[in-house]
Amino acid sequence: VDAPAPPRARIYRFASYRLEPETRKVTDARGVAVDLTGAEFDLLQVFLDRPGRLLSRDQLLDLTQGRERDPLERSVDVLVSRLRRKFSDTGDGPLFKTVRNGGYQLTARVETVESHA
Repeated sequence: VDAPAPPRARIYRFASYRLEPETRKVTDARGVAVDLTGAEFDLLQVFLDRPGRLLSRDQLLDLTQGRERDPLERSVDVLVSRLRRKFSDTGDGPLFKTVRNGGYQLTARVETVESHA
């Protein structure tokens, strides 16, 4: 009996990068890995799942941590700052836009492709 084919993994392409959720790996155009913490990876994936959408700090905390928190929680700001630094050389301008009193927005175009693994 043939086993069902495993579901294909999705891969995100944005700016000159590629994110693979299955392996939790991000690589640049040359295939060099971008070193991200677990929290940075989770936040980046939230943005890639919602390209172009303005996401408030609260939404980002709910989507990444899903817990009760201090309304003055700044961890999202720190993570966005670290992601900006790690993805600063996109050539297309900043990857993340800050909207005053609104939140953050991923400005890069995102393509989702099925992996053929």
